[in-house]
Amino acid sequence: MVTMCEVCVIIPTYEEADNLPKLINELEAMLRDREFMIIVVDDNSPDGTADVAEKLNELYGNILVHRRPAKLGIGSAVREGIKIALSFSDCKYIVTMDADLSHDPKDLLNLLKAAEKADLVQGSRYIKGGKIIGWTIFRRMISYIANLLCRILFRTHLFEHTTNFRVYGRKCAETIVKTVQYKEYEWVVASILIAKEHNFRIVEIPITFTDRIHGKSKLKVSDILAWFIFIITTFIAHAFKRFSLNYS
Repeated sequence: MVTMCEVCVIIPTYEEADNLPKLINELEAMLRDREFMIIVVDDNSPDGTADVAEKLNELYGNILVHRRPAKLGIGSAVREGIKIALSFSDCKYIVTMDADLSHDPKDLLNLLKAAEKADLVQGSRYIKGGKIIGWTIFRRMISYIANLLCRILFRTHLFEHTTNFRVYGRKCAETIVKTVQYKEYEWVVASILIAKEHNFRIVEIPITFTDRIHGKSKLKVSDILAWFIFIITTFIAHAFKRFSLNYS
């Protein structure tokens, strides 16, 4: 196991045994010149994803596998992974990315470069140079509308809020894990809002997002509905807070 890790890469997993080897092999090649650790947070995958990660650690020696007892939500998995990364005092940058190969490790060096002058780097499909490969028009439309809503309602000035491919600086990560408690997909937007609220510098870097080939998406219709409910209720709370401040 590595003892120094300037960069920690957090990968939440559930039934990603087919995708994880390719992802980790590419990360190991891409980050070979950095001191880094990969933290796999697995929610008791029935397909043995955690065992696959353990085998990969035997090869590389820099993979920490955090096994959880059940499927507890992607937001809570990311949060636990970040907390583990923060336990390493030399960890400067914390990367979060999905295990399904939708996030291309080739984009990671650009994100890390941008992180040298930012507190949070958001991989973006919706700025110049960003791409989406393999999605239907319907999925593109839902994603675009969701991000447009976030941009307008919360005045973030960002085009991307809903993909988990990011780099957090240490101070930003510390603030977010202390504040954001959401367990599911709401985490992704809530963490952006907290970073904005605390005046952390956020930049967007273009990425190529590719729809998964192996396995099934974990996103359900109920997750989408819950996400939209979160957006509306959070907007109302923010609007009420602004109103109270203006008239107090």
